[in-house]
Amino acid sequence: MVTIQNLMRFCLVGFLGGIAAVSGYAGERIHDLPGLTVTAMEEAVSGPGLSMARFGAPATAPGGGHLREALQRIPGLLVQESFGGIDPPRLSVRGSGIQSAPLSRGVELSLNGFPLSFADGSFNLALVEAGWLDSAVLAGGPAAGVPALGGSLSLWTATGLGAEGGSARVVYGSNETAAVLLRQAGQTESFSWGAEGSWTHSDGWREWSGQRRETALGVLRAELGAHSEAMVQLFVSRPRFDVPGPLPKSAALEDPRSNFARVVQDKPRRETEYAQLSARVRTDRSTGYVSAGMSVAYHDDSFFQLLPNGISDTRSREGAVFAEAGYEWESALRQETTLNLLARTGSTDATRYATDGGNRGVLIGENRLRPSTLTAALDHSVFVADNHAVEAGVSVLAARRRIGERFERAASTEENLSDAKVAPRLAWTYEAGRAAAFSLSWSRGYEPPTMDDLIFTEFSPPPPVPELRSSALQWQRADSLELTARGSHGEFVWSASAHYAFWRREFLRLRDEVGAARGTVNADRTIHAGLEVSVSRLLHEGAEFAWHGWATWQFNEVRFDDDPVYARNRLGGVPRHAGAAGLRGESGGGWFVAPGVFWQAGENFADHANTLSAGGFAVWSLEAGRKHPAGWEAAVRVSNLFDRRYIASTAGVLDEAAGPAQPIFLPGNGRRVEARLGYSW
Repeated sequence: MVTIQNLMRFCLVGFLGGIAAVSGYAGERIHDLPGLTVTAMEEAVSGPGLSMARFGAPATAPGGGHLREALQRIPGLLVQESFGGIDPPRLSVRGSGIQSAPLSRGVELSLNGFPLSFADGSFNLALVEAGWLDSAVLAGGPAAGVPALGGSLSLWTATGLGAEGGSARVVYGSNETAAVLLRQAGQTESFSWGAEGSWTHSDGWREWSGQRRETALGVLRAELGAHSEAMVQLFVSRPRFDVPGPLPKSAALEDPRSNFARVVQDKPRRETEYAQLSARVRTDRSTGYVSAGMSVAYHDDSFFQLLPNGISDTRSREGAVFAEAGYEWESALRQETTLNLLARTGSTDATRYATDGGNRGVLIGENRLRPSTLTAALDHSVFVADNHAVEAGVSVLAARRRIGERFERAASTEENLSDAKVAPRLAWTYEAGRAAAFSLSWSRGYEPPTMDDLIFTEFSPPPPVPELRSSALQWQRADSLELTARGSHGEFVWSASAHYAFWRREFLRLRDEVGAARGTVNADRTIHAGLEVSVSRLLHEGAEFAWHGWATWQFNEVRFDDDPVYARNRLGGVPRHAGAAGLRGESGGGWFVAPGVFWQAGENFADHANTLSAGGFAVWSLEAGRKHPAGWEAAVRVSNLFDRRYIASTAGVLDEAAGPAQPIFLPGNGRRVEARLGYSW
């Protein structure tokens, strides 16, 4: 068995063989937001001035992996809890990827500028420690060189941003939750370095929901002359968590801590080891920049699922090469050209077993999975006036998904799918000084399927043994029209976006009445439309106390477009309204209080037939404490302040629910109290 130690050896060999190549996620710009005490970042994903920037905040969660709490300030990003801890939440942008639980796709992820998504476009958010996060940037919708229709989400830690000094935090709270987070950074004349580590444990708030994770992150920067810099990052994570099952709607609201008999018998759980070593070099000149990089990673994952889905063991080795260049032309009109490249490939040994009382039963499949994805994007912007810019661009996307069979069976799962697409885009931007900016854009995007979309288990009792199947899927496509405005006025900062997208061949992942996967299918035509709004403001600044307020809201109209079966029904899993809001009051001496709320409104359907749904909710939180000027801090956070019973999400999406007793709903966390002690230097 390959361990983290072996993986680190693998990463080191790959790194020494290619340290000269570096990152295509350059071009980030730091901005101060008036009236806010957080760091915001804007990433030019679509070209100069045309990016869909989303402003995030340092993770409010004191530890324990509460990503939903850390990311809730980003408009357009829907984060639905699974079991309320380090387990990966359901992540979606404008309806993209909502169908893909428990493995995720639809959004391209990066950590400190290095790609985090796997070669086939999937990702595992259980690897990320929420307590590390300093800021996050979302570029929503089809974006240049991004093989995901939801866009890209860039996660940044203080160490990744080059923060100096160090800190230590200890957390203890409900359900025997405990966490330790450490960070230290330093620098010499030509080098800077930083390291972060965390340990998290929880018994979980439901039956069979224990969790544990250890993570480490190291960053080394070196100046390479007056104009160049190199950065090396090592990221290691080891999450392990139990998987409590879904419940019928009545049980999820009346007895949310319970589980049904199948969970007690099969003991579903997930154990993962992951390590990634990355490097990039960037050179800046007066007329432009060049950045290039590479990463190598190893991923060992064992997923013990319920009887219908079996048990999967996967061991993956992955590599990525990425580059970016920008050039500003000398001409009467200011012109800029950017080129982005991202190439990823992987090799996975995948073994499937039937579930036998929570243990590996009979072998049902053995495959070699080889995904590869290549994207290249060329953009050219012309500034026709000081405050007007026109951009034209084109992306080329090529991908191959190869499934090799290593198991004798009547129906082979072998597949060898490859294709290439060209995606154009146009945009216009108007900047009204520092007060506001407006942009109108049209873009086409494509997304190839993940390996988990192509291969699945089919359960047809009796006998109660799942069989492995594969399907050939076409790529999904979206043509998106978007109008965006953002700006500031004094202490008031705002952004708003309206979008309308025609999707073709959308990936829909379905389950049957017993929770078994029916595989992923291509829909015909679907519509993804909506609005996204965020506001923040310094509400009051007095001699003793200052108050900051913020709010986000998103409206999603995600539906079929005259489908032969579902007509104009809404797609399951996407709530119509979602948002969050909060206040933070802080005194000069460091005392603070921060109430907040996140909410959903309207019916959230569990099936595409729109026969079974969960209603809306509003869940409040409160944090209070003191961050002393001398460096120490103490705080108490109460999540779900009023112990509201609500349904957080669904365990997959059905085509048509069998009835109200269908076990498909995941209850939201009950009241959780956590105390934090820390010191920064």
